[in-house]
Amino acid sequence: MKCTTAAENSNPVPVKPTNFYAEKTQSYVYLKTSLTIEDENSSELNGNQYKFLILQAMKETLGQVGAATPVDLLKVFGDGTCIIRVPSRSTEKIWAALTLYGSTPSGKRCAFRVIHASPFLLGLAFNSRNHRDATS
Repeated sequence: MKCTTAAENSNPVPVKPTNFYAEKTQSYVYLKTSLTIEDENSSELNGNQYKFLILQAMKETLGQVGAATPVDLLKVFGDGTCIIRVPSRSTEKIWAALTLYGSTPSGKRCAFRVIHASPFLLGLAFNSRNHRDATS
């Protein structure tokens, strides 16, 4: 008598790739990003300057059509971070454009980092990876 496993008895099922955020069921994704600029304090950037650099990153990487994707700057924090809202269908492209952007129009090296992404704005309020239990 031969032993067979369940895998041998069933047909292989194709694996469907999934995204890390709710299968794109939401219209928008919220990204918490930080910006570091060489020899400059990025905490002094205002909202207009931050948005300009985001649009420059999109234009440089994605071209004019890619730069036309709506990006809403919701909040700029004093430590050089901000929260932006992007259409969920364009999240990967915008994330890549920010990551690949390397220098400001004035020639200074810079780096965007996406710290956290969530389909819900409230999801950016708390990072469970940094949570410590009060009893420990």
